[in-house]
Amino acid sequence: FVRVEEGIEGLVHISELAERHVEVPDQVVSVGDDALVKVIDIDLDRRRISLSLKQANEDYTEEFDPSKYGMADSYDDQGNYIFPEGFDAETNEWLEGFDKQREEWEARYAEAERRHKLHTAQIEKFAAAAAEAENAPSDYSSSSSDAGSQGSSSSSSSSTSGPAQTGGSLASDEQLAALREKLSGGA
Repeated sequence: FVRVEEGIEGLVHISELAERHVEVPDQVVSVGDDALVKVIDIDLDRRRISLSLKQANEDYTEEFDPSKYGMADSYDDQGNYIFPEGFDAETNEWLEGFDKQREEWEARYAEAERRHKLHTAQIEKFAAAAAEAENAPSDYSSSSSDAGSQGSSSSSSSSTSGPAQTGGSLASDEQLAALREKLSGGA
């Protein structure tokens, strides 16, 4: 399970941990690790959030794009980018008197940049682990599979909201709806 936000946890199925075959989740992540995941689905009726570490890594690009890391772009009806209030697009400078807007924008930009750096480190870690797994002899036998021990006991922690805490909790309908709205760019 991954903590998405305080009080909200989602599940990364073992098949969504990595491109390579994973026998046990500890081959990819450990409890308490920070991880950038992609939200696949938020099912309000079943109160489930489906996440993917594999798809988050597939979407990675070296070039930093703030919109991919929580800083949604705004466009007008003609498709033109809407600059933040107080920013002069012609001079590429902030206007006087818009210090609060500038600070908010810079904080959101810094958070998006932090997430990109985390994602870059995650990609590097996974590439090293995949290379190591490819070169290492397999300790697992393909003839004996214990499917019962693979899935439900796995745990991991999310990067987006801080340190891991023990114990699970169910999010309220309002929390899930707010998360869905936030991720769709509405908040």
